[in-house]
Amino acid sequence: MNKALKRFQLTTLGACLTLALTTGVMTTAASASSHSDEVRAAQAAKISLKQAINIASKEATGTLVSAEFDDDDSDADGNGGVYEVEFSTDRINYEIKIDAMTGKVVKSESERLDSDDTNDYKVQKKAKINIVAAMNLAEKQTGGQVMEIEFKNDRDYAKHTSYYEVEVLKGQKIIELNIDANTGSVFKRKVKK
Repeated sequence: MNKALKRFQLTTLGACLTLALTTGVMTTAASASSHSDEVRAAQAAKISLKQAINIASKEATGTLVSAEFDDDDSDADGNGGVYEVEFSTDRINYEIKIDAMTGKVVKSESERLDSDDTNDYKVQKKAKINIVAAMNLAEKQTGGQVMEIEFKNDRDYAKHTSYYEVEVLKGQKIIELNIDANTGSVFKRKVKK
């Protein structure tokens, strides 16, 4: 019985390892496919993120908190994706979705901020580098076009507690940058895989 149990354990272990390796390969392939789909959709967009921000700013008030390109959002008029742009005041968060092909506002929502979001808003208001300046820095650093940016206020980096996470499209690559919100220095840079 002990030999049978050991054989069963080895067979089970082998099956689990095979499943894990197969899942890893499939996830990597799906991620690469998704990445290339995102790049193609971003390249095909008729309006830029900065244009989407300008359009969204007419629909909301407050401070720009984040803006990103979403290539597979169901709110898009067609299959070209949308820009999701968020503004906050000290009490309300506004999310506006702009069709990346037409520039049309396809959705606009607002909700009250919770205490964490209110704190993030206050920290961002005190930052020396605003989100548009961070976008310009990222584009200058990479020679590409920003497709996503978000203000972060956390303790992930001891020397950089408030910063902007930025994704920049350059050719066929997406470059990820972290920019300190008080100094404007780039403290992390990598190519998205």
